[in-house]
Amino acid sequence: MRAPIPQRVAPLTWRKPAVLCTPLALALAIGWPAALFWHEPNLLRLILVAGMTVFALALCSLGLSWAVGRAPKSRRAAVLHVLCAGALVAVLAPFALTELLGALATYNNAAAGEGFSLAMALAMAPLALIVGLPVALVSGVVFAWLALARGALDEATPPRWGD
Repeated sequence: MRAPIPQRVAPLTWRKPAVLCTPLALALAIGWPAALFWHEPNLLRLILVAGMTVFALALCSLGLSWAVGRAPKSRRAAVLHVLCAGALVAVLAPFALTELLGALATYNNAAAGEGFSLAMALAMAPLALIVGLPVALVSGVVFAWLALARGALDEATPPRWGD
């Protein structure tokens, strides 16, 4: 009995035209959470900044994996890049916001900034993670399906040993 011949999986590529599809995918992936809070301008700005930060980190890690030669072969891998960046931003956001709110409160009143502490940020971190991870998952799926396409397997180049 012969063993089946393994098939190589082609890496993902940017959907063509990339100049149109990638910004559209980013706008939809970042914009849908912001659209939920269109009537709150301050919260809208915060969500847009967080979404842009998540996708900046995710695109940097995707680009690094492409540069190293380990391009993602499934949309799941691209979504994992977005999820990891989303988890990092969600965990760090309460610490940044607590420091920012403390500085603003101290600017208005010298003793008002003492109410914002590290304990408050530690208490908010799990909640931010619980809220941030589903948003990052949906945004990652939207981005992966709209911006990335299955690449064609190049039959002209033989598979490398170990692939």
